[in-house]
Amino acid sequence: MTDPSLALSNQIGRASSVLLLAPLHESPDDSACIDLLARDPAVETNVLSVTLSASPTERLSIWQREAGSELPTRATIVDARQSMTKERLPASGEGPISVRRVPENATLHDIGLVIANQLGAWSDTDETTAMCLHSVTALLATYSPERVIDLITSLNDLCEHLGVIAHHHVDPDEHGEETVAMLRPLYDAVVEYTPADGWIPTVSERTGTAPTFRSTVPPPGGAAKTDPARPETVPMRYSFDTILDLLSSARRRTLLYNLKNRPSEEIPLDRLVEEVHDLDRALPIRDASPPEEIRTELVQTHLPKLREAGIVRYDADAGTVHYTANQGLESLLRYIETIELG
Repeated sequence: MTDPSLALSNQIGRASSVLLLAPLHESPDDSACIDLLARDPAVETNVLSVTLSASPTERLSIWQREAGSELPTRATIVDARQSMTKERLPASGEGPISVRRVPENATLHDIGLVIANQLGAWSDTDETTAMCLHSVTALLATYSPERVIDLITSLNDLCEHLGVIAHHHVDPDEHGEETVAMLRPLYDAVVEYTPADGWIPTVSERTGTAPTFRSTVPPPGGAAKTDPARPETVPMRYSFDTILDLLSSARRRTLLYNLKNRPSEEIPLDRLVEEVHDLDRALPIRDASPPEEIRTELVQTHLPKLREAGIVRYDADAGTVHYTANQGLESLLRYIETIELG
């Protein structure tokens, strides 16, 4: 039996991914959720809450009921409900709270990209980032198990890479034993609630091979057939893990937005730095860094990563960058650019 005097977060160490098995929207589930999100002091924490059933106000009220009025340094609620009403959270002077909504009729791909976008935006902060996905049960009610497993595995890998501590909710009463058994190996730790014994934690290594992203993605307007001139699907040569990783950095997204408009063109590095700087400076959601800092980031981090993925050729001696046209990537970038920048 679990020692009730010991916080749940202390029993599973710093596991990067946690499967929380309990009836949804009940007291044990809510208490465990906040315990895992608030394992560090609020001033040392960023919290990302992804909701597919409850409203943002309801998720915030659980934090306030279980953790008190002190809010995390940064808090974002991703509202991924299929049926959403327009809602604004009450203003708070104790910490910034934002609500992000996924596109109407969002796919799992859309949800994953919004999550990766937000986690990437916090990757350079000093605070620990904790994430809640509420819930996998809601995802399985809408999408195929194969696609949900792809998303879970990709998000868990991304969280491990970025140092994010994440937990996902599953209501075991809503699924057969086979479904729960299929999910368990995807996580570093599993904690299961029973009325007789309370919380029972199990810590283990995740096993299994990483999934691959589907071979094609519908371009904006493609699945809806709103633009007959554009193909219904276009080739996507990268895994879902690679896509999430490439788009997790705001600076790298700005770079890709710029490059996609200049296929097969050799671009001087100096001009590329200047254009990335100008674009970041024009966006209120970006923190525009000095050109010298942008140059360092491009040369040391972003261009090598894009070169490794086969997206660019970078000639350090000549100081030039060459982007190779990629219809699948450009279709995706146009979509993400619309979501992020409008």
